[in-house]
Amino acid sequence: MSLNYHEHYYPSNDVVFSVMFGKRQLFCALVSAVTGDKVDLEGDPHSQATLREDDVLLNSIRFDTFAMALNNKLYTADMQRSYKEARLERRTAYYACRAISTQEVKDMAYEELNPVNISFILTDHREKQAIRRIKLCDIDTFEMYDDLIEITLVHIPTVIKTADNTSNLYIFARFFAISSQDDADKFANEFEATDLGKELVNMYNSVVANANNLQRIENSPYFTGRLTEAQLEVERQKAERRKAIKAARKMLSLGLSLDIISESLDLDIDTIRSLRPAN
Repeated sequence: MSLNYHEHYYPSNDVVFSVMFGKRQLFCALVSAVTGDKVDLEGDPHSQATLREDDVLLNSIRFDTFAMALNNKLYTADMQRSYKEARLERRTAYYACRAISTQEVKDMAYEELNPVNISFILTDHREKQAIRRIKLCDIDTFEMYDDLIEITLVHIPTVIKTADNTSNLYIFARFFAISSQDDADKFANEFEATDLGKELVNMYNSVVANANNLQRIENSPYFTGRLTEAQLEVERQKAERRKAIKAARKMLSLGLSLDIISESLDLDIDTIRSLRPAN
């Protein structure tokens, strides 16, 4: 079994994610792995890659995939690579509230609102916690106020470091971390004996075999908007790095140590050392 890695449409690409996890079996397996809930659907989830007549909510809840499960809970799954942390937190909270406010309430029966779980798969950010689960709670007693809204943030690098390497969560994390054909070969060799590993490889190969279809989807307004957002974030990171390097040069001229500069500016020692003027 081989995974045919595509340099542009790699496993954590937004378009690839929306196509692959727009299928019931993979969506349920992923959401179950990251939330711990037993999730099942009657049909395929809603996906930004394939619009249907009943996809009115896609304009209100702008996530890659989402579905109302048989347990009457709304689950979303969204792939996120480059992002601004404050923007991500507010965006997650904003759309969690939208997922509630777009539900129809009849005769003031607010107790019948469907709970929502907003899941973000984060591939480029390191956290101490592999998964952060956020709910509404009393800040003094830490008691849960209501289970109507839950936010799940999955940090792929930390999952790979800490999760049980036989779990579905670990297999998903390894799949999303693939960034070369060498990574793809290692994944296929390690997980070809697992049902999930086989399914991910087969589905990915099938999806990238039709690159023209992926390009068509990528040119849709939703994904061009996502690309613009990612590009802006990359430019912001570059600007911050240029500012840090400028400050590091000044601190070097003042005779401050490499360790102090590194800790103050979050630059690695080798980068700071390379900024020293040649003798």
